[in-house]
This record gives sequence, structure tokens and C-alpha cells, in this order.
Amino acid sequence: MATEKRIKILTKTESTELFGPPILSSNDQRFFFTLNDAELAECNRIRKRDHRCMFVLLLGYFKVKPIMLSTGYHQIKQDLKYVCSEVLPGPGFRPFNLTQKARIRIYQRIFKLTGHQRWLNNNHSSALAKDLNEHARAWGQPRALFDRAIEYLSAQKIAIPGYTVLQDLISDVVSVTNDQFARQLEDLISADLAVMLSELVNGNNTLTLRQLRQSARNFTRNELEKELAVHSYIQPWIPEVNEVLSALSLSSKNQQHFAERVNYYGAKLQRQSTGNQRLYLLCYLQTRWVQALERIADGFVHHVRQIKQKAKAYAQESVYQDWQNAAKNVSKAAEVLHLFIDDRIDQAQPFGAVKQQALKLLAAKELESVCLFLNEQKRSVEEAMWQYYDQRDSLREGLLRQLFVCLHFEGSEGTIRLAAALGQAQLELSVHRIISEENIDCRLPPKKQLSFLQDEDGNFNQGRYEWYLYLQIPDRLNGQLTLPNIIKYRSLDADLVSRERWRRDKSKLLEQTKLPKLSAEPNKLIEQMSRDLEIRLYEVSEYLERDDNRNIILRNPKGKRLWRLPTASKKYLVNNPFFQQIPTTGVADVLRMVDRDTRFIDCFEHVLGSQPKSRVHEYDLLAILVGNATNQGIYGMAQVSDRTYDQLSTIQANYLRLDSLNAANDTINNATAKLPIFKHYNIQEDVIHASADGQKFEARRETFKTRYSSKYFGTQKGVSAMSLIANHTAINARVIGANEHESHYIFDLLMNNSSEITPDVLSTDTHGVNHVNFALLDLFGYSFAPRYAQVGRVINEMFDVKEDKDQRIQLHLKKAIKTKRIMQHWDTIQRIAVSLKERKTTQATLVRKLSGYKKNHPLLEALTEFNRLVKANYLLNYIDDVSLRNYVQRALNRGEAYHQLRRAISNVNGDQFRGSSDEEIQLWNECARLVTNAIIYFNSSILSQLLTSFEYQGDNKRVQIVKQASPVAWYNINLKGIYTFELSEKLPALEELMCSIEGYLPVREK
Repeated sequence: MATEKRIKILTKTESTELFGPPILSSNDQRFFFTLNDAELAECNRIRKRDHRCMFVLLLGYFKVKPIMLSTGYHQIKQDLKYVCSEVLPGPGFRPFNLTQKARIRIYQRIFKLTGHQRWLNNNHSSALAKDLNEHARAWGQPRALFDRAIEYLSAQKIAIPGYTVLQDLISDVVSVTNDQFARQLEDLISADLAVMLSELVNGNNTLTLRQLRQSARNFTRNELEKELAVHSYIQPWIPEVNEVLSALSLSSKNQQHFAERVNYYGAKLQRQSTGNQRLYLLCYLQTRWVQALERIADGFVHHVRQIKQKAKAYAQESVYQDWQNAAKNVSKAAEVLHLFIDDRIDQAQPFGAVKQQALKLLAAKELESVCLFLNEQKRSVEEAMWQYYDQRDSLREGLLRQLFVCLHFEGSEGTIRLAAALGQAQLELSVHRIISEENIDCRLPPKKQLSFLQDEDGNFNQGRYEWYLYLQIPDRLNGQLTLPNIIKYRSLDADLVSRERWRRDKSKLLEQTKLPKLSAEPNKLIEQMSRDLEIRLYEVSEYLERDDNRNIILRNPKGKRLWRLPTASKKYLVNNPFFQQIPTTGVADVLRMVDRDTRFIDCFEHVLGSQPKSRVHEYDLLAILVGNATNQGIYGMAQVSDRTYDQLSTIQANYLRLDSLNAANDTINNATAKLPIFKHYNIQEDVIHASADGQKFEARRETFKTRYSSKYFGTQKGVSAMSLIANHTAINARVIGANEHESHYIFDLLMNNSSEITPDVLSTDTHGVNHVNFALLDLFGYSFAPRYAQVGRVINEMFDVKEDKDQRIQLHLKKAIKTKRIMQHWDTIQRIAVSLKERKTTQATLVRKLSGYKKNHPLLEALTEFNRLVKANYLLNYIDDVSLRNYVQRALNRGEAYHQLRRAISNVNGDQFRGSSDEEIQLWNECARLVTNAIIYFNSSILSQLLTSFEYQGDNKRVQIVKQASPVAWYNINLKGIYTFELSEKLPALEELMCSIEGYLPVREK
């Protein structure tokens, strides 16, 4: 296959790592090069000693990864020396390289021992291609297919062929799969739909492709009208679009992949084949329709809640002013009362005439207010709120009604009548623009509301009834009312593995999760956990009895028990003095030096995935990363660097995506994890203790996620950037609304971590705790270790502290764990966990919908009780283990230190996100994470060099200091000024920068 037609799959670093000889530590050498009896016997059959040594070496390498390596002597000489001296001791030999025939004969022996086969195109390519074609229909991304190819070869015990062989095979599979989809579409779509798609591509329709791609950026009327226009255009075609895509059996990943092509190509979609145009547009239309519906629903909820808040504020102010005016009008009321004793008024005069005189003195409404004032009563706040709604009829009849009629509601137990009333109202408003009297459900509003909705004759005010319906919706979209077409608002059951599939494949699904607790028999598991908790209660009670621990529980003068659990102090160990001895390095050079080691720039593939390997855009990508990370953007970066805006804009559109940024972050973090210093970052030995926390950032522009927070933003709006920090590196991040609860996202951060750094323990502050996180993390094999702001209150809510007759402390649960309830609903808990594992739903969606259940709902109660079971055990460990308390504090300290570095980077240009949409803000945040991780890697490399140098010199004192140092530092990094990305001179070696550090001596010069 021609080189330009090959899909680029691996970066150069990844290719070298997979298809080159493995890098083995001394322990690895002992493990992989040790021979068993069969291997030793086979080795002894080889006549030449140098070939015997090479056999042992290649066999050890093959155990690491089943690849036929073709390497030069200098690549393997260190391992070969080990084999010659330790495994097959004897006289040495001169450097040599195996001939091709000798190499093949050695691998034939290896295949015989390991049961593997050599890759042969004629024998194996068709079977692998068939397997990849099947998987391509589920997920056709080249890297996913490559990973599947490796899995297949491993399962079939076939040696992995060369990289170009797999590239050619996967390129063919991707091409064939797309052609199959295109041919299927020819038979599936109607002539009308084909014409519509063609007109959309050619710009001959009422809504152009450009307008279709322009989504709302915030909740303003103009922006939401964009979504209404899109919905109106797509809605008539959606039944057929859904039917066609269902017939294609596209996976959600493939559909997203094809839909993204429309965003990339834009007007250039005309250059694609007709089949590709149709495939991409159909996927995009369905995705865009769902997006429009979600934003319409969010906009409706936002405006209804906003109008309700304004009505309440108006009503309170109106009632207050009415009270104040009534107090001022008491004197006028006296004049009204004087009319009853005024002798000048003719007694024969009708009362109506006297009333007219009274109303001249004081208007009827003012007179009513005075009467209420004299009776020490106030005007109804609710009545004032309804008066405010009456004043906002233009909003009701305009934007709100347009949004409302687009939504399809379904009810659950308790909301069936409301859902029916909403559906009827939508029909009436769509056709007649008013809800007729005969179609108003008079039994729906509660009695206390009827007086505001009806007049004296019992006739309904149709405008107020419409307002009443709108006001019922926002607070019931937590599961009581559902919108089945919108993931965010559909029922919980729709987010889970289907009931039919669960009944049919439950055992298989549980086995595939490889999670022991999920597969365990529930009765035995819960009973064992309960017994363990009882034992811990006794042990902690004994612990508290010791003389040196009696001060953990203190009594105040009123006899109330207080908990005293000291932890390590909050220390943000940043900018270690080591780094202040190093010359300042520009951030552009830091990124270049990190790329020199990690090749992270290779992760930024062209959006089409088929461009030839090239690093011609390296400097532009570095400029884009720094510009977005420092909140300058590419326009601001063009003003202060040697790059042009037009070039940066094109490169950003083609190469910068969330998936490419995430891959680059993973590459840097994985490289950091391989540095000698990394294992010394462990808070506990052989345990990765991570922390998750949010950091607030103000946004210059309003988007769907920006929210007010006077505590953090004053009168402005902003977002929260959540980060998952493990051993100082940010292994995952996500931007959420400032109003959203951080605890809803920590599980998703863990599950979506794609780096090789896998946390074992996760700590958060109080904001990371909710009623299911202990349960979820425990089921998935993580330890959840939060730090509570008021830990004494939490312990007192969970445990009862009593004294027996001998005045010995006894700890008991205040409320027994309802283990039977957990066991009754264990099947549903398993189904939820499997759905999370398959990513059919997210933790944020799950928790939000569970929160809508009543507290006594069986499923919610079962999850809550299991959560309490795990939480109680953690609290007991937290009480009696001072090391655990210190570990938790240290993990959180590292998160705070990371935030300081992250803030220093964003402060370069005002500390405000400038993205005009939520997607842009997320993109900028990922750029900032990458630059921060690059600085962490750069500083960790310095610490690794220092560690190696001091260990070589035998300077144990300095070794211990380096092991305790934090890589979070930026005093040695120049983040501001004029940026030069074009490399004008050779990058300095790290040793050159470090030569000024006291005591440092490069090992090779020793």
C-alpha cells in the first residue's frame, strides 16, 4: 500500500516502544531471563554459545511482548551482557548481529516453547481482517482497531507482525467499512431524504449547513432561537433518520465519529463522495437534533426558574412597599372613617355616593392595604407573584411557549395527570395558541392555588393556567417527569443495560467487569462486611480506651462529646529551593524539551486521521497550547509571538481536539511515571493516592455552564475546573458549572482516566461526598478517603459513644445497617454498576436522577445503606489511624499545590476563560492541563537527575531531601513576555541547566 494511504495509528514514541526491545530493570532481567527446565534443554541444543545467549535474550523479550524483533547489537548489549554473565556464564564474545536465517531458527524454537505461531499474511490476514471488520461496526477509530488487533493476536497466540502490516490491514478495514455503510444507504433512504441531504450540502435549503452547525452559546433569546430553528428544520425528518441509522446498526461511538466529520469539513463536505456525505449528515442530523432538544429543555428550565426567582423578589418587595404605604395612609383612613360621623352628610343620601367620597380620599387598593395593616396582616406574597407573571405574558406567549411545544413529556407514578395535561396543552397551543376552557384539568392544581387561577365565577384564567403548567416542570425533571428523547432528562431505566439483555447475559456481563464484589454472592458479601464492621467497632473502642488516646474524645462543660482528630498541617510545598538555583527557562523551551523526551506533539493528528507523518506544524501547535493555557487565545498569542493568526487558526481547527489533547496529556504523564523520582512521590508504599477537587475560574462570556457565585466571582459568572491529581500529575480534568456539585463527577473522573497512572485511593474534601460515592468506588475497587470539614459532626451522626458499667467506651452505630434491604436490591445495584462500567450512563446523570427519588424509595435506600456500611468502616479507620489522616491531608495538599501552578499559568492574561462556548472552555482547560503537566515532567526530570547524581555520589542526606521535594514549581519557568517558538538555536541539555545546583554532578562525568 502506498505510504500516503496508510492511516497513522501510533506516534513515533509508541511505535518505538512497542516494536523495539523492551527496557528492563534489574528485577525484570532476573524474572524474564530465568529459564525453566524445558527452556534450558532447548537452549542447550544450540551449538554456538553466542546463539544460545541470543536465544535466552529473545525468549525473554518475547515473554514481555510477542514480537519478532530485529535489533542491532548496540540496542541490546546491556541485556546481552547480563545473560552472558548471569544466565549462561562463560567467556565473552565480540559484538555481532544475527543473520536473518539464524534469527528465524531461534524464533522457531521460541514459538515451539511458547505455543505461538509466526505471522504469515496468507494464513492469518483474512481471519484478522474479518474480526476487525466486525469490531469496526462498533468502533471504527484506527487506534481502537489496532488495540483490538493486538488482543486478537494475543488470544490466538500469533506473533505480532510489523507496524506497516497492521497499518495496511486497518486502513483496508476502515475503507471497506465506510464503503459498506455507503452501499447500504443507497437502499435505505427515500428519494425525498436524498434530495434534502443533497440540498443541504449544496446550500440550496432554507437552513444552510453553516446555520445548522451554529449552536446556542447561552440562554439568551437570540441564541435559543438558533436551536428552535434547527429543531424546526430537522424534526420532520427525524423518524426516517432514526429508522435508517437503526438499520445500519451504528454504534454510538461510530455515530459520533461520523457526525464530527461534518463539523470538520463544513462547506468542503461537497468534495466527499455522495455515500460519505449521506452517512456523515445522517449521523450529524440525529446528533444535532438531540443537542438542540437538550438546549431547548435547558433553556426552558432556566427561564422558568429565573422568572420564578424574579417573581418572588418582586412579590416580597411589593408586599413590603404595600405595608409601608399602608402605614403612611393611616391618617387618610381616619378621614374615611370620619365620613361615618360627619353631620354634614345627608342621611338620605345613598351609600354609593358616600363610597365615592371615600374613594376620593383613598383608592380602593390603598384602603384594602390599610385594613390589612390595622388587622396586622400583610397582602399575599403569592398573589403578588401571580401579578408579576401577568406582567410577563409576552415571555410566556413568545419564547417559553416556543420552547415548551418542542418537548415531549412522560409521567411516572404521581405525575401521570400532569404529563397528560402538558401534552394536551402542547396540542392546544400549537394549533390555537390558547388553552381552551374545556381542556383545562381543574383537578390538577391544589386547592390553595385555585383561587389565583380562577375568577369569582370559577372560570379559569387561561394565561395563569399556562403559567401554572410551566412552573410545575423544572423541579419535576428529576425523574418524576421525563423527556425520553434527551439523555439528561430521560428515565433512569433508559440509562441502564436493557432489562432483556440483563436477564439474558447477566452472568457474562458481571464476569466481564472483573470486579470481585459485583460477582460475589450478595448474602455472603454483605454478611461478611457487617461482621468486619462489628469487629472494627470493638477494636476502635479498645483503641480509644488506651491512656494516650483518651484525648480523642473530649467533653465540654455541658457533657457533649467532641472529637479531636489532629492531622498534618496544610502545606503547599511549591517552588522548592532546588529550582531557584536553575536559570529561568521560557515556557516554549520547556514544552520543546518535554516533547524531545516524550514526543507528545505526535498525538496531535489531523482530524481526518489519514495525513502523512509530519511535524511541520510543531511550533504552531506549541504556540496554540501556550496561548490557550494562558487565556490569551490564538489571537492574543499572534500579537506577542512569532506566529500569525491565520496560520494558528487553521492548525487549531485541524489538530486541536479534546481527544488529541487528552492523548498528549497521557503521553506526558506516562513519561513522568517512568522517571526514577516518580515512585518516591507515593504517599504510601506501592499505593497511588489521588485527590480530586474543583477550582473556580471566571468566564468573560456567558455560556450554558457559567453561573453566578458571589463568593468566587462577585457579580460575574464562572465555571469550576475539576482535576484528578495523582502523584502531582493531573491525570484527568473536566469543566462543570459553578452551581454543580463536585461529588457528582469524581467517579467519572476515575473511570475516564486513560493514563497508565491508576489511583488506588481517592481523597476529596467535603464537597466530594454524597450518598452513593462510598458505595460506587468500593464496588469498582477504589478506596474513598475524604476529609470532612466537620469530622466530629459526621462521626456523631454515624456512631453513638456510650460507656459500659466499668466506664469503658463503647462505639455503636446510631442506626443499624439495613442489610436485608441491600440484598433485596443487589440485582439492581449490579445492573447500575455494569451500566457505569459500559459507560451507558455517567455518575453525574445517575446521582441526579437518584436524588429525585423519595428517601424511602427501595433502590435509593439500598444504595444509601450500602454506602453507610462502607462509610462507617472508613470513619473507624480514620479515627484510629493517624497515618491515614495524614495521607489524606497530604493528597489534598498536592491538589492545592497543583491549583497554585494552574492559577499561575492562567494569571498570565487575567485569569479568565475567554472561550465563547462550553466546548471552547473545556478545550482551553485541557491546554492548561497539558502545559501544567509538562512543567511537572520538566521539574520531575530535574529531580530525577539530582536523585541519580546524589545516589551515585553516596550523598544520602541530599538523596533524602530530593525524595521529599515537590515538582510543583514555576519560579524557574518564564510564563510571560514575547514568545519565540521558531527554534533559532539548539535546545540546552538538562544537565546544562542543572550545573548551577549545589552538589550536582552529572553521572557520566563522575
